[in-house]
Amino acid sequence: MMKWRQNQIYKMVKWFLLSSMIGIVVGMVDAVFLKMLDHTITWRNHFPLYFIGLPFVLYLVYLLARRVSARNADYSTDDVIDKINAYQPVSFISAVKALGLSLLTIGAGGSAGKEAPGADAGAGISSCLAQLFRMSPEDRHKLMICGVSAGFAGVFGVPISGALFGLEVLWVGHIFYEVMFPALIAGITSFQVTTYLGVNYIYHPMHFEPVIAEQFFLKVVVAGVLFGLVAIVFAEILKLMKVVFRYIAVKTSPFWRSFIGGVFLVLVGLFISPMYLGLGMEGFNGVLAGGELASPLGFLIKTLTTAVTFAAGGVGGLITPIFFIGAQAGAAMAGWLGTDPSTMAALGLVAVLAGAANTPLAASIMAIELFGAEIAPYATVACVISFLITGRNSIYPSQRISFDKQSDQQINDPRHGRRMSGRKGLVLKTFKDMSRHLIPNPKGFDNQKDK
Repeated sequence: MMKWRQNQIYKMVKWFLLSSMIGIVVGMVDAVFLKMLDHTITWRNHFPLYFIGLPFVLYLVYLLARRVSARNADYSTDDVIDKINAYQPVSFISAVKALGLSLLTIGAGGSAGKEAPGADAGAGISSCLAQLFRMSPEDRHKLMICGVSAGFAGVFGVPISGALFGLEVLWVGHIFYEVMFPALIAGITSFQVTTYLGVNYIYHPMHFEPVIAEQFFLKVVVAGVLFGLVAIVFAEILKLMKVVFRYIAVKTSPFWRSFIGGVFLVLVGLFISPMYLGLGMEGFNGVLAGGELASPLGFLIKTLTTAVTFAAGGVGGLITPIFFIGAQAGAAMAGWLGTDPSTMAALGLVAVLAGAANTPLAASIMAIELFGAEIAPYATVACVISFLITGRNSIYPSQRISFDKQSDQQINDPRHGRRMSGRKGLVLKTFKDMSRHLIPNPKGFDNQKDK
């Protein structure tokens, strides 16, 4: 027993030091990236039509991504998830590409998020350090998870939920508890480093008295269902746009795919609003602060601009656009449900994230970190319901799912689809098989066709 305890203490000290180091390095990288992104956005905002060059910038991003160091193509969060789950390394060049290409995409007006560069760079840096220290594949796997957690925490200023997001997003139904301690240390350290280096985060504490009433609770339940549907729509439109633009690239060329997508984004900026391009921070900060909703269909417009950006060759994250979509959808539902728009926007921000990324635990804690403890019961209910409604849909195709959210039975292999029984199951299975032939996997196309 004594020897076992000594071994546990040794492991804790070891991973405390390793995760602290990862948190410091990734926190500095996050801070540099966020500062560069802020300066880029400030500079480009001096030009009212900054997004006019998107048709050509998207093609440039495509060329840099696919043609420069083509072997190092793990610059998206989904690719990183796939590498971590497969116990494989992520190269330093991929981390650099994630930072540079995201900066170029967002700076030009592409609708993408800022979390992927931090998380992807965290995984790449951790992988390189693991190789430098000649760590085993198992320890490298743990260190890469710490890097992802540190990246998320440092980018959004949410040390606890950011760390848990890095654990929960990898494998739905399974949390790597053995990595929880170092992941939390890495996330907290990264947040402290970015704060020390002058990164400012935006928080929106909800100033309201908790109302425990059956009527309000039922409204939250209904909202959770609707947020789950919004998450499904977002995930499916992402896939649809990849298929549509893949068809354009096959019939013409990758240039025309990027050009047509860029023209669509330019038209949105000219005739609707530039708010739906770029990070779109004002799109959810405004409604969270009690501002008026520009359009009840704003969440759909942002869904389209995000899907087109990625389908046309853009690189970046999906979480920041999800914040926009969730907050706008919540504010739009508030009038129909008869609730406070700011409160519903806050619930939508975290609930759509829970459903789209399959991370109800991290999203629930994120609500507390961003909006205060008073919203916790409502946010948790909305997040769990949204998570259950989305079924096996996810914005990350490489995410593993080890249980079926639509039944109480465990499945044997997380890489296989859910169990289906009876006549209904046979019809659904047939439809899914037909869909696979009609709509091939966009991820496979990105890895093979466009090279």
